[in-house]
Amino acid sequence: MRSTRTASLAIASFAASLLGLAGAAHAGSAPWPALPDAAPAPADNPTTPDKVELGKKLYFDPRVSVDGTVSCNSCHNVMEAGDDDRTVSVGVRGQRGGRSAPTVYNAAFLSVQFWDGRAATLEDQAKGPVTNPIEMGMKDHAAVVSRIA
Repeated sequence: MRSTRTASLAIASFAASLLGLAGAAHAGSAPWPALPDAAPAPADNPTTPDKVELGKKLYFDPRVSVDGTVSCNSCHNVMEAGDDDRTVSVGVRGQRGGRSAPTVYNAAFLSVQFWDGRAATLEDQAKGPVTNPIEMGMKDHAAVVSRIA
């Protein structure tokens, strides 16, 4: 019982320090700056209301997978913290990937995408899963466009 209480206090103290609630180093200032009101947009791909609406439609559309069963939201569920809360994500035909899906929340503010950082932008990241044979399994990007056109 005592070790559980000690562990709980240690975790609470650690969490408090992370949140800037303990220690003089954070007195009078927030430990992290607030996120901007709008996500950064590439100069060659400005955000428009039409693109946002199209992105929402595509994000939830399972037609972007080879068997019509997997959408982006299947693994990055915006109603479940932006991920799928699984140890490894499940793709088309019930195949299991090698990793869990990272959250999509605030992904536009990240300096790299994917767990290993292999995509520099969200635009690069979005191209990968649809043609991954385990995740969405489409033959190529032309097949995706043909399917949804």
